[in-house]
Amino acid sequence: MGFNRVAVLGLGLIGGSLLHAVRHAGLEVVGYDLDHATAAAAGAAGFPIAPSVADAVHGADLVVLAMPLTGLDEALRELTGRLEAGAVLTDVGTLKAPVQRAVATYGLGAHFVGGHPLAGTEESGWAAADPLLFRDAPWTLTLEPDTDLDAWIALADLVCDLGARPVPVTVTDQDAAVARVIGLPHMLAEALALTGVAGGPLGLSLAAGSYRSGSRVARTRPELVATWCDDNPALVDALDHVLERLTRARAELAGGESMYELAAAGYAARMDWEHRSFAPVELSPTREALLEHGSAGGWITAVLRDESVRLLGMRPEE
Repeated sequence: MGFNRVAVLGLGLIGGSLLHAVRHAGLEVVGYDLDHATAAAAGAAGFPIAPSVADAVHGADLVVLAMPLTGLDEALRELTGRLEAGAVLTDVGTLKAPVQRAVATYGLGAHFVGGHPLAGTEESGWAAADPLLFRDAPWTLTLEPDTDLDAWIALADLVCDLGARPVPVTVTDQDAAVARVIGLPHMLAEALALTGVAGGPLGLSLAAGSYRSGSRVARTRPELVATWCDDNPALVDALDHVLERLTRARAELAGGESMYELAAAGYAARMDWEHRSFAPVELSPTREALLEHGSAGGWITAVLRDESVRLLGMRPEE
């Protein structure tokens, strides 16, 4: 299975970048956006833009849901009964459980593979689209018991062609992981930005690299941050974890002790992450093998099709 025509519904940062990247990969691509100004801007850039969802998905063998989560329900309603037979449906949203539920509600789950390219920036909109945005970026692709494995492999193949790193994962595990590495950092950045402001004009005048880096993602549009954090119970657990660490550090400082222990542990964790080494592996195309690979921190590097389908990947060395 391969793709010939890709429809991208929603042309913000991720959808717009995907429109660029898919065309660069040599596939036919068509875009659609509910916002007329965005659609016009993409059309002016030379991309074919459909006037409706129905027109966009006509003849498409891959349909990408790239609109904000708030627009997902309407898009799925319009898609019902309009997908080509056998067409693969995917998305690019941060949280997978809400999308999985919505797709199932509309009976569109037969060839659905949830996706999440971890390639966002604090910028948004068509103007921020970057054809190289996905280079070397992790891209989770969900594998559930009812996921069509052929569809999953075809999508992983395309993601590799876009220069990204497809990571096999369950819906639950993906949402638990992004709670700690996306949702929580955003919440901490918002809190840090507010704490800095509360310090008054002098503190803001002295704010430099630490404040700028720590609060950088607070520049993200609030409505987007809310969709990445809301409806994810795992974020509560992540918050409990960080609050426990901060409460302990506060008690130590209040008692005249040092926060060195926290600093040393954080430094070690960050250095370990930066200096990981990886080894190549070959995987059998089974759900069990793929999920084990993903949970170990691995990703797919290539899909080989000769006498049979083989998957190459990389994973952290033990």
